Amino acid sequence: MKKRISLLAISLLAVSCVSNRYHLENYKGQQILVGRVSGKEFYSDHFKSWFVPAYQEYIPDSASVAYLKKHLRDKVIEIYMGTWCPDSREHVPHMLKVLDRAGFPRKKIRIYALRRHYNDDPVVNGKDIIRVPTFIIFEDKKELGRIIEYPMESLEKDLIKILKGNYKHDYQQ
Repeated sequence: MKKRISLLAISLLAVSCVSNRYHLENYKGQQILVGRVSGKEFYSDHFKSWFVPAYQEYIPDSASVAYLKKHLRDKVIEIYMGTWCPDSREHVPHMLKVLDRAGFPRKKIRIYALRRHYNDDPVVNGKDIIRVPTFIIFEDKKELGRIIEYPMESLEKDLIKILKGNYKHDYQQ
């Protein structure tokens, strides 16, 4: 009986460690998300006015999506963004649409909503986040590449270049 309770406690602790932990903060009179989110928070009253139209209007290139569907399977993607940031409001919904169309599981996407002055936030320590949004693609915990603030060509085509190992962003020149 004690083993079962201990196992249950350990399981609950493990689940709580990877769960989304976020809160709302006020920044210049608007509510912003801060913390780890799943993406469903973007459909709440505070954020759906920019998220839903941007998600719906974006039409990913179907040939690129087909390639991504085959080659993204074993990857993990981290997204660092700010709900206060115009570039994040544009590119994060677009990226999520590309990933959804490619059948990429949301559980393999880690979204971190940052406060306006995020340089001292422990979540970005060691991540070299210089602009948001930043999309980092990992394979076996090794960074393959990143898209910083805006895509060079398009999100889906930039992802393909990262997967092929021939991508450099303007900020990385």
